[in-house]
Amino acid sequence: MLFSLRTVTIAVFIVYCVLTCYTGYILLRNNNHVKDGVQYTHRKLSLPDDGEDWNPWGEEFEREKKTFIFQKASPIKLFSNQSLDLRKQFTKYVKFDASQSSESYNVEIWGKAAIGLYLWEHILGGGKLESKMDGLWSYGFKRLDNLKLKFRTGPGVIPSKAPSDVQHLILILNGRSDDKVIFAKMWLDFLPQFRNLRSVILIILGNEQCHNEWLIPYMTKSGGMVNKTFLVYDSPLVDNVNFYQWPLGVATYRGFPKVDSRKMDLENSRPYVCNFLGSIYPHSSREKLMNVLESNNLTQFCFIKARYEWQPKETKNSLSIYIQSLHLSDLTLSPVGMNTECYRIYEAMSFGSVPVVENVMTPGMCGDSKALIGSSPLRLLKSLNAPIIYVNDWSQLPDIISRELQMPLEEKIQRRIKIVEWYENFKLQIRENLLSVLKENILRR
Repeated sequence: MLFSLRTVTIAVFIVYCVLTCYTGYILLRNNNHVKDGVQYTHRKLSLPDDGEDWNPWGEEFEREKKTFIFQKASPIKLFSNQSLDLRKQFTKYVKFDASQSSESYNVEIWGKAAIGLYLWEHILGGGKLESKMDGLWSYGFKRLDNLKLKFRTGPGVIPSKAPSDVQHLILILNGRSDDKVIFAKMWLDFLPQFRNLRSVILIILGNEQCHNEWLIPYMTKSGGMVNKTFLVYDSPLVDNVNFYQWPLGVATYRGFPKVDSRKMDLENSRPYVCNFLGSIYPHSSREKLMNVLESNNLTQFCFIKARYEWQPKETKNSLSIYIQSLHLSDLTLSPVGMNTECYRIYEAMSFGSVPVVENVMTPGMCGDSKALIGSSPLRLLKSLNAPIIYVNDWSQLPDIISRELQMPLEEKIQRRIKIVEWYENFKLQIRENLLSVLKENILRR
């Protein structure tokens, strides 16, 4: 009886192991990958319920009315891709030379705008942030050459609580609207209180109409504390001496992930020629785009999700749908908003999808700069030969899609690889330029 019971127990255990292994095998064979709530698939997408809160990046038209909660960026684990050359260089900025000094320097980075996370995670490659005091403060550390970087962000980072012994500072602020400018001025006006401060680099989300003249009195050339400013959007102030241009980047504050390009699938056929997800406003470029798509029966080739009322809230499901639309499309349609530069341009390139962008200037003071080769709009991207398709009018879209439908898969694969390579090297170059300017100002003091 004992032998019989033992035999049955062993048999049941063996059957359990076999079933467990088989289940694991089925999961590994499945084409769907779920990571941190973001689902990856090679199949066509199902649209979210219209009743769901949904808005991939409608803030080009709407001002933020409240503080958004940072979502954890979801790392993407797809396929191993060894064909990328992530060190191939293109047009150079000033080369950062760590050999100029063997001394190490502590550099504080204080992030008081969402573009701070793009700097830390995507440009500098900073690690995971450590939260303190229930999220009031978040810290990150990274060493690059002889620079010891410490990143701080969160609502607890205020002038009176920031480290008073700071010597070298990168300050990240938001100057997009009047209320943001008031907050930014509060920080800049407080800088003289840091008695040991020797160098200040400002990175700021500029005004979408490029009304940034208020920054000039804060520059050292005007008697202020800011040595150099990196400014988002095509501001005429950019001279590559006192003002430099900075990319808008991806919407990290909405949880857009840092994509691991070496693990991305770039070789499978993508089910959609193009994608567009966004809020539609009367008499806008987006409305014209939708009319072209519908009147030419192009919606059958593209993943389109349009809403006619702006929704500020982002959900895990809507973010997943948006990310998948980039991953499963070879073109990403990017109509202008308050400014031609928008998050989806960089988000598309991170997935090897070509941004199709209107080559039109939006109202305001933005314009060309003698310091950059490219002409506005998007002169920074143009000066570095970004892999973007420009259109003067959305009536050109049918011809573009027609060419896409005739393009061989092998040619699309090579283009995807080039896009991802370009974007990865672009981020490396932006980092190199920032560190070069930072080191130059440190050594001058």
